[in-house]
Amino acid sequence: MFRNACAIAREFTRPVILCRKTVSGVCSSSIGSFIVLNNEGWILTAGHIIDQLDKLVAEEKATRDHPTRLAAIKSDSTLSKKDKYDLIKALGKIMPDATERAAANWHFPGAVLTQAKRHGVVDIAVGKLEPFDPSWVTTYPVIKDPQKDFEPGASLCKYGYPFHTVVPSFDDAAGSFTVEGDPLPLFPMEGIFTRGVNYVVPGGPPSPYPLIYLETSSPGLRGQSGGPTFDVHGAIWAIQSQTHHLHLGFNPPIPGGKNGETEHQFLNVGWGVHSTTILGVLAELGVTHTVSAF
Repeated sequence: MFRNACAIAREFTRPVILCRKTVSGVCSSSIGSFIVLNNEGWILTAGHIIDQLDKLVAEEKATRDHPTRLAAIKSDSTLSKKDKYDLIKALGKIMPDATERAAANWHFPGAVLTQAKRHGVVDIAVGKLEPFDPSWVTTYPVIKDPQKDFEPGASLCKYGYPFHTVVPSFDDAAGSFTVEGDPLPLFPMEGIFTRGVNYVVPGGPPSPYPLIYLETSSPGLRGQSGGPTFDVHGAIWAIQSQTHHLHLGFNPPIPGGKNGETEHQFLNVGWGVHSTTILGVLAELGVTHTVSAF
């Protein structure tokens, strides 16, 4: 059913790899997804990917600033011996597993994310890759018009890069990470549109456009965050965000378990940022995009 749609979506769906190197020299990464919106290099991804990148960058800065801050405390003649002791204790030591280097690999050679804007409420972010060569992407996405035939029961597919582990290396001379290996294969996950979930922040300011998550009957997988949820035509209905666990309301006994021991039964469902909200965000930022005619 989704063979042709997957062929369309793979043209604009790409992995983002968040790379980390510890003080002890151990390199690791986490993988997410993003879509390229237009030939200017604008992208959409999950907001929590940007949050994670910001956290890693802040940890790197703290590690790199530590020697300077420590030296400043020790050399401050206005501080008493006790004050210096207290400040040094509060500053702490750099542990072997502290983040020494961090960076995001946005798939395209030399490209970095600029003008990144993470929505303050729902889990979505927009940014621009620079430099960007339009020839890198042959097909750009169409976002589903939520005013036309947008009903629960529609068959949808999520795309992304789960079930992979990437171990980057760090080139000390160049001061950058290297990600090697074969291109990551995309993994589709089908489900149906179950319902829209309105997101309301109690006491928060009103939004100029609806804040909605689209729920699917199948979960999102790790590595699919920031990737597209699309229909059989390849049109994007949502950007995958998170998985929720819905309790089914019954707890059968565990076979062979202790007396009274029961199983926790639940259904995993996926949540993605609804196209209504996507279109509101893009219009607000003035980012060029295409809306479906159907």
